[in-house]
Amino acid sequence: MIHSDEKVRQMARSLLPSKNREASRAARARIHRAARQEVRQELAQWLRSGDVEADVPPCAPWEDAKIHQQVYWRQSGDKVNPFIRWATARTRHLPREDRRGHARGLLPRGVIGDHALGHLVWTDAFRDPLQDRWRQRQLLRQKQQRKGALLDRGEQARLLRALLLEPEGHRTFNRFLRERYTGTRTLNGQAAANRKLEALPAHRPLLGVHDVNPFLDSLQPNAWGSRFHTWGTLTPPLHWVRLFLQRFKAHRGHIPSVRAALEAEGLLSRAPSAARARKPPGR
Repeated sequence: MIHSDEKVRQMARSLLPSKNREASRAARARIHRAARQEVRQELAQWLRSGDVEADVPPCAPWEDAKIHQQVYWRQSGDKVNPFIRWATARTRHLPREDRRGHARGLLPRGVIGDHALGHLVWTDAFRDPLQDRWRQRQLLRQKQQRKGALLDRGEQARLLRALLLEPEGHRTFNRFLRERYTGTRTLNGQAAANRKLEALPAHRPLLGVHDVNPFLDSLQPNAWGSRFHTWGTLTPPLHWVRLFLQRFKAHRGHIPSVRAALEAEGLLSRAPSAARARKPPGR
């Protein structure tokens, strides 16, 4: 029977033989191969353009996210139950908030110990009650913020009608939609990853009070019947409308404050002042 430090090292190393290691290696090679192919194509197209002033295209920006997904999937196949039972038995006599630190002292230093500890922190025997309560409060706060940020159709229609009554409200709203559409099309044309997404819906301005309900009807789901462009991201027109109305609601309908906030966030360009736009008399 193995005891003492050698037993600790054996239990920590028992996590390393993952059940998904062969498939994970193949998936990693496939991701790197696809990324290299895309980078070669983008660089060749950039060199053929002959424009030395143009920015270098992004080199497979999705590669890191895909590799991280594969790492998590590989770690999910680790054989962790014997190690968790052993660590729980070794720390059963300690208070719950002290178990994690004691386990860290038992495990060897380096990658092996860090990997083994990462599987312990989410188990019931090693979870800190204070951190759990703090995490629950954070999730509740985020849920409340999301609930306040998501406007239903009735509130959207009410805010749009109030917006049309404000001086420069109609003009500012349509200019915001127009600039968001132009800017998004430009970014999608420059980023290779975005070119593979579905086509951006056509820009549609708000025509007036009579057009509030038809305008909201035009914010249709995408071709698959979903209101999400990608996972967790609303379709662009609906996202832009909600973004503007959220600022309009937060600033209590004061259009100069809404315009200043959007300009500070880089979502709206600074329009020339009326004095500059108007021609001097006699010219």
